[in-house]
Amino acid sequence: MPDRFTLSAATAPAYLRDRGLLGAEASEAGASPLGGGVSNRVVRVDAADRSFVLKQPLPNLAVEDDWPADVSRVHNEAAAARAYADVIEAAGLEDVRVPDVLDEDGTAHVVVFSHAPDGAVMWKRELLDGRVDAGVARSLGRLLGTAHRRASTDDALRERFADPTPFDQLRVDPYHRTTAERHPDVGEAIRAEAERVLAADRTLVHGDYSPKNVLVDRSSGVRWLLDFEVAHWGDPAFDTAFMLNHLFIKSVHVDGRREACIDAALTFWEAYRGAAGWDVERETVRELAVLMLARVDGKSPVEYLDAGEGDRLREISKRALREGTETLDGFAGIVREVTG
Repeated sequence: MPDRFTLSAATAPAYLRDRGLLGAEASEAGASPLGGGVSNRVVRVDAADRSFVLKQPLPNLAVEDDWPADVSRVHNEAAAARAYADVIEAAGLEDVRVPDVLDEDGTAHVVVFSHAPDGAVMWKRELLDGRVDAGVARSLGRLLGTAHRRASTDDALRERFADPTPFDQLRVDPYHRTTAERHPDVGEAIRAEAERVLAADRTLVHGDYSPKNVLVDRSSGVRWLLDFEVAHWGDPAFDTAFMLNHLFIKSVHVDGRREACIDAALTFWEAYRGAAGWDVERETVRELAVLMLARVDGKSPVEYLDAGEGDRLREISKRALREGTETLDGFAGIVREVTG
């Protein structure tokens, strides 16, 4: 396989054949691009009774701002997917799954995963459609708390994920530093939070724990967790804040579903806290306030907000930062006040 291999729907079937995952059926395989967000090329290949998902990272993310990132992060993702699969198996969690890692190519920087069931739907899509299921939030809170608790005592995981580069390149720089520059009135508080999360040394952090990376299979009741490329050893409050941020943003955006989204957020939090067995609420709320502002004015703004919603999110975030809000109930109170 050449060093400069570029993954696409046209090249993927032959690639799988060359990697030994397909035989002659590769010539009849169907391939199509999947939404890789801003950071990856992602292709689905269907051959006979098997489906594959191939992923290759972009060296510069597809956003308006310049956003370079090391392509070796895909191998970080493969290792984290295996780690989460081990946690799920060891904990006996029957309602969550992780796709299997089928192949890992260190030259072309491609990882091949198994495909989730065709009936599985992105949880983000359900939420934006107003279908807010607190049961999904509870499952995800329990999974994250369990993963954080179990990983926190695993020295092998600590060593494997010690490199903070993926987190710095894909989160701290585009979210914290960029937003601090664009909002100097709260820049000092944001920079202090960036220093705190970078210095944290507690457990394996997913780094992109959000509704877009959860597929819900209603036929089986299983939730599929995806996209581990930002995994690192660090601050558990980053993961909790990341998920809560998306739920609170949707409480502002989705018409008539504010209280349902807030309830899902608090349900997620209670399930997490019960499974993790530690208290990171103050840290979570601080990071949540930063991330909310970052998803309006950082390098990766939420794509579905209108101008008025963006203004309300800015107000919520800055009030929480300036007032030193320390509880999720307090944060939810600010959301209710600002949104009326």
